[in-house]
Amino acid sequence: MVDEKGLRVLLIAYVYPPLWEAQSVRWYYLSRELAKAGVKVDVLTVKYPGENENFPNIKVYKTFPGPFNKAVFKALSNPSVFSAKVRHSGGFFVVKKLYRAVRKLLEYLMAGDTRNEWFFIGYFKALNLLRENEYDFVITSHEPIVDTLIGLALKKRGIKWIADLADPISASYYPGFWRLILKKIEKKVLEKADAIIVTNDAIKNKYNKYVNSKDKILVITQGFDLKFFKFQKEFNKNDRFTLAYTGSFYKDFRNPEALVKALSRLNFDFELRLAGRLEGFLPVFEPIKQKVKYLGVLPHKEVLKVQASSDVLVYLGNKLENQIPGKIFEYLGSGRPILCIIQSKKDPVGGLVRNLGIGEVCFNEPEGIYQAINKFYKLWVDKKLNTEYFYEEKKIKEFSWQYQVQKLLYFMKNF
Repeated sequence: MVDEKGLRVLLIAYVYPPLWEAQSVRWYYLSRELAKAGVKVDVLTVKYPGENENFPNIKVYKTFPGPFNKAVFKALSNPSVFSAKVRHSGGFFVVKKLYRAVRKLLEYLMAGDTRNEWFFIGYFKALNLLRENEYDFVITSHEPIVDTLIGLALKKRGIKWIADLADPISASYYPGFWRLILKKIEKKVLEKADAIIVTNDAIKNKYNKYVNSKDKILVITQGFDLKFFKFQKEFNKNDRFTLAYTGSFYKDFRNPEALVKALSRLNFDFELRLAGRLEGFLPVFEPIKQKVKYLGVLPHKEVLKVQASSDVLVYLGNKLENQIPGKIFEYLGSGRPILCIIQSKKDPVGGLVRNLGIGEVCFNEPEGIYQAINKFYKLWVDKKLNTEYFYEEKKIKEFSWQYQVQKLLYFMKNF
C-alpha cells in the first residue's frame, strides 16, 4: 500500500475553474480533497478569463484553447454580451446566427465538439509534463471528450490512466453522424484505462460487460461540500415564498414547460430565481415573468448562496435514465427542501429524496407539480418547512466530496 502523501497525479481537465461547468465543479472539489490528503496534483487545462484560487499541493498549467474557443471565451468575458439591450439588437441576432452556423459545422468536423481543437495542444503539453515529472497516475475528466482522447493517446506511453466518464461518451445528444465512432472510442477507453470512474450504478452495470474486471469501475457520484453544509446558518424565512432553479434546461430531455404551467396556476405570491445560461428558455417563462428573477451566470460560490437562501429548490430530472444531474447532490449541501420533478419511474433521485425525507417527488406534469408546490407553500406559511424536511448529516454525508474522494484514494494507494 502506498502512502497518499507520496502520490503525484496529472489531471487533464479542459473545464476547470474559473471556467465553471458541471465537470469543473466536480474536479474543483475532488482535486482539492486529494490535495488536502497530501496528494500533489498538477492540472492541465485551458486559459479562461478569471482568477484561479491558490491551493496548497495544486499547480495549474493553462494553455491556449484553440482559435474558435479562444474567440468564444473572449466574447463571453464581456459583461455587455449578457445585457438585454445587446441581446435584442439586430446585430446580435446576426452574429448569433453566424456563430451557431459555424459551431454546427465545426462540431460535425470535430467529432461533435468544437473543444476537440485543443487535442494536439493539450497532448503535447501533457507529454512535456510527463517528461519533466514522475506521475503515479494521469486522470482525465469528461466532458469534454478531448480530455479522454488525450488520455487514450498518452496510454501508449505506458501511463497509469484513470478515466472519469461522468457522462457516457456515446450519449444520445451527440450528432448521429459521430455516434457510432464515439461508441467505438468508448469501448476502447473501457479496455485501455486502468480504472474507470462513473457517477452511478446504472452506468457501471452498462460498462461491466466491456471490462475484464468489475473492480476496475469506481462509482464516485457528484457531491456537495460537507464543510459548507455544516456552516449553514439557521435559515430565515423569506418575506415572499421563494423557489430557485440553478442549472441548465434542454428542450429534448430537461424541459421546464410543465413547471411553468404549474406555476401559472398558483393563487399566491412567489418568486422563482433562475441561475445559469438560460436566456434561450426565458420566453417559456413569459406567462410568469413578473414572478421570475433571472440572475444569469453566477460564480459557483454565489450559486451556493442562492440555493441556501431559497425556501425550496427545484430539481428537474433527465429523460436519460443513466444520467443523474449533479445538481441534486449540490442541493443536498444547502439543507433546503427539494421539489423533485422526475421524468421516469427509474430515476433514482426520486427514491433518494423520498428515503432522506427532504422533499416532494412528482412527475413532470403540471398537476403533480402544482400540488407539490401548494404543499410546500402551506408548510412555509405555518413555518414548518424545516421540521417537515429535516436534513440529518449522518444520512447525507456519504454524498459529500469529502466522502467520495476516499474511494479514489483507496484505489490509488492499492493499485
